[in-house]
Amino acid sequence: MHGAEVIRDAFQCHGLREIYVYPGGTIAPVLDLMDEAGIEIFCARHEQGAGYAALAVARLTGRPQVVMVTSGPGVTNLVTSVADAYFDSTPLVVLTGQVGTGDMRGHLPIRQRGFQEVDTIALLRPITKAQFLPLTPDAVPEMIEQAFALAAEGRPGPVVVDLPMNVQRGELTVAPRVPSRAAQLERDPPSPSAQSIAQAAEWLAAAERPVIIAGQGVLLAGAHQELRRLADRALIPVSQSLLGLGAYPTNAPLALGFHGHTGNQTAGLAIHNADLVLVVGSRLDVRQTGTRTDAFAPAARVVRIDLDEAELCHSRVDSHLNLHADARRALGALDVALAGTEPPPARRRWLEQIGEWRCRHALTFERDGVLKPQLVIETLNRLTKGESLVCVSGVGSHQQWTARHFDFDYPRRVWLTSGGHGAMGFDLPVAIGAQRVDPHQRVLCFVGDGSLQMNIQELATIVSYALPVKIVVLDNHRLGIVSQFQKLNWQRDPTCGDKWNPDFAAIARAWGLSARTVTDVTDIERAGRWLLDVPGPALLHCVVDPAEDVSPMLLGGQTMDQMWSRA
Repeated sequence: MHGAEVIRDAFQCHGLREIYVYPGGTIAPVLDLMDEAGIEIFCARHEQGAGYAALAVARLTGRPQVVMVTSGPGVTNLVTSVADAYFDSTPLVVLTGQVGTGDMRGHLPIRQRGFQEVDTIALLRPITKAQFLPLTPDAVPEMIEQAFALAAEGRPGPVVVDLPMNVQRGELTVAPRVPSRAAQLERDPPSPSAQSIAQAAEWLAAAERPVIIAGQGVLLAGAHQELRRLADRALIPVSQSLLGLGAYPTNAPLALGFHGHTGNQTAGLAIHNADLVLVVGSRLDVRQTGTRTDAFAPAARVVRIDLDEAELCHSRVDSHLNLHADARRALGALDVALAGTEPPPARRRWLEQIGEWRCRHALTFERDGVLKPQLVIETLNRLTKGESLVCVSGVGSHQQWTARHFDFDYPRRVWLTSGGHGAMGFDLPVAIGAQRVDPHQRVLCFVGDGSLQMNIQELATIVSYALPVKIVVLDNHRLGIVSQFQKLNWQRDPTCGDKWNPDFAAIARAWGLSARTVTDVTDIERAGRWLLDVPGPALLHCVVDPAEDVSPMLLGGQTMDQMWSRA
């Protein structure tokens, strides 16, 4: 048996139906075996496109997916996708080709020995959970099995296996022996202690102004039902992180939207004035809390539930009680502990106060006859009301507007975006991966003019695989959110404003998609219906108001109850 055959057998063992690749010479021995194994090769037009498509499948299914690229530029082109998977806890098995062991630089004081050689392990070490470099074929079975196990266990993330050519092509000298996969993957996630649950339940029962902050960890743990039972039973309003949107239905009466830098002002006010904040599966990064961590929820007890003990130990925000536990188990235990208790009467007055804030700080925009990006998003949200779908966005102003003006309700209306890494170009290839999970699922991709051009070549992938992705381009001829930042601080945006853009509808048609352009506010309803109804992949190019900013916004130095507003 050769090293490449071991990898093929591992793919079959783990039930992979397809792998995501951009081909090259140093990964060819493994690729050559896929057809005979019945594993489809999904080939994107760029390594980043392959990585993001695999990321989407992994995030939607919760199972590790494989992305394979060649050495050198194949690896460096993939780095952004791997970083995104790492920071947003997505399980990937990253297989990279490498030059033969005899051509590797190793510790020699030279820059490079083999053609297209880079030190893949060193490059990816900071953005992967583990790194493996088998130097003999006999080392492959255990390393590939460990890669699948580590990618999925605990807090998920990418694992890289760098495969020298001679290791892929060489024969094993002993029969492969690997650790039991079942034993590795059946490790129980941590459960909260009875004492910590009792303390948290006591504080929750007594709280007059509680708030739950739900992060993506709720979704990763499959704890959305437990979250909803607890919030609804105890009448606790729920704010969500950007990646956590949908953990609680965003249009429900207790939903506050998302909080932080570009979030909902009502959510910020509720957190700032709360007397207890229960944080579940959220890192509380600077985009959520603002820079004034000393003034985060100043009158509240902060209780945190997180699977990653390091996040609790190195938190940016002080907490009063930490539960190192699986979110599903912890929320379920809290719900049981609170069974039979009635919320204090003051809690209804708290909800009335939140209702007043909600009316005062509604997310409105000027309806002045100019096509606004918010109107485009609201229109598509209304036209898809009641539908099951996956909504994808890139990074920029369009991401914030989508998070604000589109409704999410996991697992019916799922939200995919780039959080910790904040990478432009995320949108199109992730929409492709989402559509691969279910060809009949509605996949709606909101993309800015800047973000689209990062991976626009993947339009060809959409057509070649006949994927019915629906793309909405919000074109404001501006790299909006950075332009806004520049203008707020330096009163000018020399690199980000007044950008010349091509005719995106014409480009889409050249690739073979159906496409239209809309510029008039009176046409958006009809154009939106066309986009949703036209068969196959389609792109709607919306030329929107270039002067529209993301407002309100939490700026540096502001506390959660203060948000800058353009008005």
